[in-house]
Amino acid sequence: MNGEKYLSSNKLVHLKDGIFLNLTLLRILTLNENLIETIEVAVFTDVPRLISLTFEHNQFDELDNGVLKPLQKLEHIYFDRFELCINALHVKDCYPKGDGISSQEHLLDNPVLRASVWIMAAIGCTGNMIVLLGRLLAPNNNVVHSLYLRNLAMSDLLMGVYLFAIAVADQHYRGVYLLYDGAWRKSFMCNLCGFLCTLSCESSVLILTLVTWDRFVSVTQPLARKQPSPRTAALTLVVLWTLAVAVALAPFSKGYFGNQFYGSNGVCLPLHIHHPYDKGWQYSAVMFMVVNALALIFICYAYLRMIHEIRASGVACRSTRQSQERDKVAQRFGIIVLTDCMCWVPIIVVKLVALAGCSVPKDLYAWLAIFILPINSALNPVLYTLTTTVFKKQVRKIINSCIHKNRRPDPQHSASDSGFSLSFGVFPKGGSTRRILTYRVGLRKSGNEDRKSDILLQGTQSSLTTSKNSWKRPPTAV
Repeated sequence: MNGEKYLSSNKLVHLKDGIFLNLTLLRILTLNENLIETIEVAVFTDVPRLISLTFEHNQFDELDNGVLKPLQKLEHIYFDRFELCINALHVKDCYPKGDGISSQEHLLDNPVLRASVWIMAAIGCTGNMIVLLGRLLAPNNNVVHSLYLRNLAMSDLLMGVYLFAIAVADQHYRGVYLLYDGAWRKSFMCNLCGFLCTLSCESSVLILTLVTWDRFVSVTQPLARKQPSPRTAALTLVVLWTLAVAVALAPFSKGYFGNQFYGSNGVCLPLHIHHPYDKGWQYSAVMFMVVNALALIFICYAYLRMIHEIRASGVACRSTRQSQERDKVAQRFGIIVLTDCMCWVPIIVVKLVALAGCSVPKDLYAWLAIFILPINSALNPVLYTLTTTVFKKQVRKIINSCIHKNRRPDPQHSASDSGFSLSFGVFPKGGSTRRILTYRVGLRKSGNEDRKSDILLQGTQSSLTTSKNSWKRPPTAV
């Protein structure tokens, strides 16, 4: 009877010293499903024979290092968060072993995720750097639209930087993550990663909405719409970036957001899936649910409307080539809608499920952070720039100019050795056609002097008769 004690669902809030007095034979203690917020240091000094302790589903996030020291015979302990196991290093089995993202050994526990974070970071950074450099080196006629897409690339580039930072941190803490988990999640670098991720997400959503609006008005009202000036477009972008920066900086203020809004998990992502009602959960819900949902609804409506307009205008199109071009544009718009849904719908749904109190697989959080969230950052450069006809033409133009610039003339065919030009022309004169054949021959002599002679051979074709008004016809090339 004295060996086990089950105190589940007793609404305990504070565990004070002496609460287990005269229970020296106690071996199993269950304290789950309570409201425990604080535990005094000497609370377990009266139960030194304890071998199993359960703390699941309580309110405390931190534990003093000295609380579990009297329990030297403890073999099993159960927490809500694996990071609390740092206080039970002498315990044989401490649960949980991880949170789906991180484990007691690694920041990114899944080997596939450890490799994928490098790949996604490389794709995001490389693609968006190409867009930025390409649009700077190859000016576009549509200055305003190009300005929008450069800012979109900059926004998506921040996501690639965030993923690289997480990949480096995972490599640094490989095998010993539990020892540094608390320090990492409270560090400036983790908060910076959370800031970059939030800034990238919010600015990307806002700029994508702006790009969609620009295209929507251009397609649906091509004549009535007045193109905004570059100055107006730049001011609009400044406002959007300011708003995104303000949203990302807000969690650095304490109080409502607590001390670990960005550091709620190892990847510093404030989605709050595992613990949906942590401090600042309303802010997280508005950022990742409300804003994304409203933007997604507008973008889907706008592109579907544009696809309808393009299809409708293509019905009366007689040219097969024009019809094919319209179909390509419609397909591109459809892919844009699909990728936006792939990125935002899973996040919105999972967030709703978590807030509803339903169980969410722990490893799903990691896949959302590494794969789903960066989808737009990786694909936006491809959809909006790299696969467009204008960009490909500009790239070919730059490559060709570089090739011709670096190409050296062949000395065997240079003009100094022998120059040869042949031109035919048909010029009307009177009632006959005169064909002019011009040779230009350059002969190289000894020394550095060249002697060039031009020989003009003119011959008149016979048996060619034309009408009296043949001189009025424009010249034609032979």
